[in-house]
Amino acid sequence: MGLLGMLVHASFDIALISVCLAGIRRSTGLTLQTGYLVSKNNQRLLGFVVGAGERMFDISVAFMSAYPSVFRRQQHLPPRPDSPLR
Repeated sequence: MGLLGMLVHASFDIALISVCLAGIRRSTGLTLQTGYLVSKNNQRLLGFVVGAGERMFDISVAFMSAYPSVFRRQQHLPPRPDSPLR
């Protein structure tokens, strides 16, 4: 695989991880701490990547909401007694 293929693959992986982090943040409220990063540039880069994931998540939700015959909202169920998220 050439350099271009590796860059595309890495970009797709980063985008997928950032969308997953956005979904986790939206559903549980858990988020990344950036205080452990020493460099302000790295903190800004991580903020940019997570922000891009938030935007991609919003676009995905808007797309899915536009097709109610294909996608439906799940009814909120009470948590199970053995669930750690009670």
